[in-house]
Amino acid sequence: MSLASAIRLLTRFRIPGKEIEKSERTLFWFPLVGALLGCIFFLIVLLPCSSSVRSVLVLIAGAYFTRAFHYDGVADFADGLGGGFTKERSLEIMRDSHIGAFGTIALILVFLLQYSLLVSVVDHPPMLILVPALGRLAQVWAVSMMNYAREGEGMASSLVRRAKWYHALLPTLQIGLVVLLLYIMNSPYAIPTFAALGGIVISTTTICLLSRKRLGGITGDVLGSIEVFGETAALLCIVLALA
Repeated sequence: MSLASAIRLLTRFRIPGKEIEKSERTLFWFPLVGALLGCIFFLIVLLPCSSSVRSVLVLIAGAYFTRAFHYDGVADFADGLGGGFTKERSLEIMRDSHIGAFGTIALILVFLLQYSLLVSVVDHPPMLILVPALGRLAQVWAVSMMNYAREGEGMASSLVRRAKWYHALLPTLQIGLVVLLLYIMNSPYAIPTFAALGGIVISTTTICLLSRKRLGGITGDVLGSIEVFGETAALLCIVLALA
């Protein structure tokens, strides 16, 4: 079942079931898997703790339940761009399992920014369901529109090479319907949701263009970076919209 495969791919949950042959079918479920993770965050922020404690717990849960491989992608991507002056050298650095100065700095700054933003967002629990869903939607966009940067095989190679532009249509429609329903219901979260979607578009477009220029396409590390930076951009836009 494609949903079970998507959950196994994006989280540490070992849902029983056979792996599907057409991995691109899992893309339909990416936003839903993000929303499921968001439900865990929703429960966490209901704890009777201070905003700072709840923010840290959300970050810990996000890293744990996803095996932190998105953050690993951020570190590798930063090391590759910072230490490589050619496509080949950048990809070689990104394949190295060791973390360098650029990756360390990138992770520190990302965690600091995410923590600072979460302190303001944890009092609005529905937004914590939305943000992970948008982060996975950003990955769907990238996979559907970009080519794979490496010549050989990689963790994300099959998914990227098989995905087509139309695989992004239904996931985008899911989020679009959420935005529309919030607007029709005159929800106070309609504007923040629309702002978060705008942040995701800007962040994803920027990283994809940069990756195409420097690497010639995307890799699994780039997809991880798209998710993390997309969530961060969404959180920033939500905070600005709620201000």
